[in-house]
Amino acid sequence: MRIARFYGGKDIRVETAPDPEPGPQEVLVQVRAAGICGSDLHGYRRGAAGSGPPRTPGHELAGEVRALGEDVSGLDIGQRVAVEPLVGCGSCRYCRSGDYHLCPDLEHIGGARPGGFAELTVAPADRLYPLPDGISFDEASLLDVFAVAVHALTCVPVQPGERVAVIGTGAIGLSIAQAAAASGGDVAVLGRREHPLQVAAETANAYGIGVTGDDAVGAVLDWSDGMGADVVFEAVGGSADTLALALQLAAPHGRIGAVGSFQEPQTLDVRLGYRRELTLQWVWSYAHRGSRPEFAVALDMLARGQFQAAPLITHRFSLEQIAEAFQVADDKAAAQSIKVLVIP
Repeated sequence: MRIARFYGGKDIRVETAPDPEPGPQEVLVQVRAAGICGSDLHGYRRGAAGSGPPRTPGHELAGEVRALGEDVSGLDIGQRVAVEPLVGCGSCRYCRSGDYHLCPDLEHIGGARPGGFAELTVAPADRLYPLPDGISFDEASLLDVFAVAVHALTCVPVQPGERVAVIGTGAIGLSIAQAAAASGGDVAVLGRREHPLQVAAETANAYGIGVTGDDAVGAVLDWSDGMGADVVFEAVGGSADTLALALQLAAPHGRIGAVGSFQEPQTLDVRLGYRRELTLQWVWSYAHRGSRPEFAVALDMLARGQFQAAPLITHRFSLEQIAEAFQVADDKAAAQSIKVLVIP
């Protein structure tokens, strides 16, 4: 098979490797679509040489079942599936309680395990979700993104009529906007690029606020009749100072969901949070909402049209073009990219 191997930074090589074989309770999946996540870009941007063996990322993926390992039931060869990439140990207190995303031995397909930037990959059978006929592979590859949005609203629920400000117009931010709208929230999205703000308006009926050269706080106050947002989701992370902005946007007694993956320490005006009695909730990945996996909740919402995947997908590249795909995903402003897919 053909497989992309990441040797560190921008050193990405497409190579030939033997086809993997599924072990007990595992499934061989032929990858049909795999998304480039913002977290995939962190090491790519740092440009550091890898200190260990090359990796094969790609934790946003969907495909077809090609072979079944021992003791696998309920799946058929040729079946269309989405792959949930989180694999907990299954026995710790967090896995037993449904919070497997907090498992101390958590592994990711596309992290410690080879991922979707390959023609074939192996996944535990219980991480596969059969796809309804109306959902394409491309759409299903965004289910990891949508599951994060579901978890964000599990951690910070939105009530009908509440004003919700979402900072960030990447796939995560736009998905949170859609989830908040599905919960009945009145949504505003803050970003620097016009096209994603248009997508937010189309998919979440969101009010777009361009933050470049504008007073973001003043714009949110105008939108909210001078009150501020009842709920703020930060979905940028990286080295931005957007968590501090989230505190400024929140109304008294407001709730803040910190979703973005920050790579630098943040400086906050704690007096602002203190005086407004704000609640700051950290949001990491996803797990269960009650008794159901949030990945399954996201799949149901996609099937019902509460999540719209197609408007978020801006680019598609073959596996052989994966280096170019990462360039496009990295330079969003020039490429006007939101979600970039690799199609092995």
